[in-house]
Amino acid sequence: MRRIVAFIGVVLAVTVALIVPAGATWSVVGADSETGEVGVAIASCVPASQLGALDEPLFLVAVSPNIGAGVSQAQVNGQVPPRMETLLGIGKTPDEVIADVSSEAFDEQFDARQHGVVTVDGASAGYTGPSNGPVAVDLQSDGVSVQGNLLVSDTVVNDSLAAFNTDPTLPLADRLVAALLAGSEAGGDSRCEQTALFAHVVVVAPGDDPNDPSVLMTYGSLNETDNPVEALARDFAEGERRKVVAPSTEGSGSALGLIGIAVAIVMVGVAIVFSRRAFRPTRYP
Repeated sequence: MRRIVAFIGVVLAVTVALIVPAGATWSVVGADSETGEVGVAIASCVPASQLGALDEPLFLVAVSPNIGAGVSQAQVNGQVPPRMETLLGIGKTPDEVIADVSSEAFDEQFDARQHGVVTVDGASAGYTGPSNGPVAVDLQSDGVSVQGNLLVSDTVVNDSLAAFNTDPTLPLADRLVAALLAGSEAGGDSRCEQTALFAHVVVVAPGDDPNDPSVLMTYGSLNETDNPVEALARDFAEGERRKVVAPSTEGSGSALGLIGIAVAIVMVGVAIVFSRRAFRPTRYP
């Protein structure tokens, strides 16, 4: 019986690891010291339907109006963004926030995470754990942190940062969208041909409810050729600021399929164990 329990546990653990997605592959966290706006732009080859509610800032994002913003990605710890918001709210600097959430005392698997934090005074900080996948890097400059993992190359982060800094007079949302698009044009996520399967931009202005921000756009890919980053950038250029484009069933079939496979494997394993017991020859003393 102990072997059966162990077998089931291993199968379920592997299945959960396959179903639960890693977080964003590349992201840009920015702040505008003039307006007090803070925001995050994210893109990844993880299907949008696996990221929870799409009509509000994603669970990867931390936004504190007129204070700062952050993102937590790679092998995601869902406790990090709320912790970031708490620390920002009590006046901690980006360096202090990063030190806290990437400490073993707070997160035993900190080496598998990737974080970025900025504040409206222009300070920024990032962290890339040593257990991140190939081509994992973070870069910072005044009022921005760009980070990515599983990228086609570090050009994705370099070009995103350069695009964000091209024209500091532009509104924050424009700079975030430009940065995300530059990362896509540089190749984006190495796991899918269209560079990403979802794109997400959120900007919170002073006085905004963080769950009802001034800018909230989430785009998922409808097929294997759509590029959601490009679609979001086009609609943004045409004046869209609040829009969700993602099929509600996207990715659910694959998740259910994995669950079905796991159940089948467990049943076969149990059947084999019991059949061996049933047909075990009787031994006489």
